[in-house]
Parts: sequence; C-alpha cells; structure tokens
Amino acid sequence: APMSRWSAEFVARALGVPVTGRGFSEISTDTRTLAPGALFVALGGQNFDGHAHLATARDKGAVAAVVGRGTPPIPGLTLIEVGDTLAAYGRLGRERRREISGPVVAITGSNGKTSTKEMLAAVLRTRWRVHATKLNLNNLVGVPQTILSAPPGTDALVIEAGASEAGELARARDIIEPTIVVITNVQPSHLDGFRSVEGVMLEKLTLAREVPLAVVGTDPPRLAEGAQRVAGRVITAGLVGADRVPDDVRVDAAGEPIFRVDGHTVHLPIRGRHQVGNAMLAWAVGQELFCDPAAMASALGSLVLPGGRGELIQHGGLTVLNDAYNANPSSFRAVIDVARTLRGGRRLVFVAGTMRELGRDSARYHAEVADALVELGPDLVAAVGEFVPAFERHRVALGDRLLTAPDAVGLAPLLAARLRGDELVVLKASRGPALERILPALGITSTAPSH
Repeated sequence: APMSRWSAEFVARALGVPVTGRGFSEISTDTRTLAPGALFVALGGQNFDGHAHLATARDKGAVAAVVGRGTPPIPGLTLIEVGDTLAAYGRLGRERRREISGPVVAITGSNGKTSTKEMLAAVLRTRWRVHATKLNLNNLVGVPQTILSAPPGTDALVIEAGASEAGELARARDIIEPTIVVITNVQPSHLDGFRSVEGVMLEKLTLAREVPLAVVGTDPPRLAEGAQRVAGRVITAGLVGADRVPDDVRVDAAGEPIFRVDGHTVHLPIRGRHQVGNAMLAWAVGQELFCDPAAMASALGSLVLPGGRGELIQHGGLTVLNDAYNANPSSFRAVIDVARTLRGGRRLVFVAGTMRELGRDSARYHAEVADALVELGPDLVAAVGEFVPAFERHRVALGDRLLTAPDAVGLAPLLAARLRGDELVVLKASRGPALERILPALGITSTAPSH
C-alpha cells in the first residue's frame, strides 16, 4: 500500500466528519496527476466539475473522495460528503497550517506581490525552513494547495493571496491564519470585481483583520490608516515616508538598485528602483522576527526571481526584458522607468500587450499608459490587443515607429523584420496576451512560464 502522508484523523479533524481507513498518500484536486492512495477533492468550477471525474479518480487508485452532499455512490470509492467542497479543501489547508510552529506570513497587494513574496521567503530562510507560494497560485484553490504542498519539517510559510472578487481575501485569511500580513500597495486592478480603488483597498485590508502585525507599503498613504483599524500593530515600509526606509538608494549601470539599511549594503540582483520598496517590506518583517541583518542582506543579494518577471535575456547583441506575466497601469510605469535606465545609447523597442481586468475605465488606462510610452520615446513601439486603439491618436506622430497587430503571433514576423539585432526589447503585458510567443521569431527559446 502507498505510504500514508495524511492520516484519517487529520482529515476527520479538518472536515468535522468521521473518516475511516489507513490514511492517504496525498490530497489532490486533479485526476491527471493523481497518485494511488490519494484522497481526491472534487472541486466544481465554471468549466469543469471534479464530480464528473470520480470514476477516473477511483481507477487511478484514489481511496476516497470529498464530494458535495447527494453525490451518487461510486463502487470502490469511499465518498466523504460535505456542504461545499471548496470550503472543505480550505479547511484541509488550515489544518496543515496549524502544524506550522514558526511565522506564517500572508501577502497581498496590486503590484510587486511576487517579488516581495520571494524576498520575504529569502529573509525568513535565514532562520526557518520556509515553504512559499509557487508562481502565483494565490486564489481559494491555490492557497490550500500551496499549504498542503509544504513538505514535512516546514516551520514557516509565506503565502500569496489574491482576489478577483469581494470576500475572497477574508476566506483566504481564515485558511492561512497569518501571524503577519504584508500589503504591498493598492492600485486600480481587478476593477471588474470591485468598481473602485477604495473597494480594492477595503478588500485587501480584510486579509489583516485581527492579525497581530501588518506591514504595509506607502501607496496610497491611507493604506496605513486603514490597516490600523483592523490589525494589532502596523508598520509602514518603503522608499520614503515610512517607518522603515533605506538610508540611501542608487541604481547601477545594469539598472540594479543598491541601498543601505541598518548599516548593511544590499545589492538587489533585479532591476528597478521600485524593488527597494518591496525589499524594505521584507526587511521590516525580518526585523520584527529578529532575523540577523547581515544574513538578511546576503539573502536579498542572492535573490532569484521566477521567469517572465522582469527576466533579462541576452541573445547575441539583443537584450530582451521579458515582463509579460501580469500588468496594470502602475507596473507598466515601473517597467517604463526600468527601460529608461537600461536603455543607455541603444535602440529601444517596447512591445505593449493588453492589461486585463481593469473594468469600464480600461480604455482610459490603456490610453494613459500609451501616452507614457510615447513620452519614453522608443525607437519602435509595438502594440497588440487593447493597446492598438490606445495608440490610434499617436499614429501620425509615430509614423513608421508604430507597429500594430491583433495578437502576439501576428506581430512576431512584423517585429522580427524591423530588428537589427542590437536593440533593447521590452515585453510587457498581462498573462493573457502571452507576449513570449514573439520570442521564437527573434531566435529565442524562452524560459518563461507557459501557463
């Protein structure tokens, strides 16, 4: 029989229902990767329903399944009936979280979540065995999935939480039970679900409700006031105007920031002055947890970020900054600043793809970013998706410096034909447009995520 990683007692305690048997090899929501001896959790979604795959789960060796009430029996599979399978999955995650003895940090925000999450994990690793969110599995499926994938012996967690609709972060907080919450900032993002920046802020703040410590950024300044109403203690951290700020900041020729804090010099191996603000959030958390400052400085100095997040690719004389992972107006502006620093005397080519989920003001946000891009003065600007109409009013002024196409695949050959091979090419968009599909036309096999 497969080794049991999860006891029947663990599952019964989490779900509050009797569970028998010798335990389970894994807790899985995906029949494609299911291992024998698994407990299968049948989640329902818009495009799929795990309840339709119960026979497959059994055939692959699942011994039991968590299902909605009234599910017809499946011979050879024990069914554990619950009112809501997604909530049950969350409770399984929470039960695992309760085995963690060290700090549990939850992080949210409009921009910089992934960079800050990686910095937090690096800082905490100076003292604990840390498990952190991979990629951005930060919704109500991703959060329990992340916690349940923490290996035995983990004693600290760094969990990213995102929300596309109101109420999700309150539910995430109940699963994570964080000891510290970090909110990077609040910007217009996901406005489809929230309608206003105020709505986005109130939602982000629900993650910090009754949490002992909140560490928050300075953008907007009223984020700290909001946090003081819900969290035990609040510390602000950032570039300027916060409780924790660096002593001085400069940016080297490669666009990488160097800053001093608490008598230590930190050289961040990622581009953009704005990353120092993210690093200060991680530093403030580390300080509160009595991490050694020299160890923190060294951890931040050897940071590695996952692909497609400001990944710099050298290909012959061509330099590609691939930041085609997610986008909203302020992360676009941050990349425009990085491009300005990185450019030097080179020809600059900027490829802009749709920013998703900006609600009814989407056209206005795209137009504002298009204006900022024209101001940057690239030698060539290539637009796909919603950026095509946004550049319409600049078409005459830009002349042949503007390339447009419906999507990345259509743009690739047009762009390739215009490159000399010595440019700085910047790709920036949300995940949807999948701008990295341009890279093969430039002779580059990308390391960026394909999801």
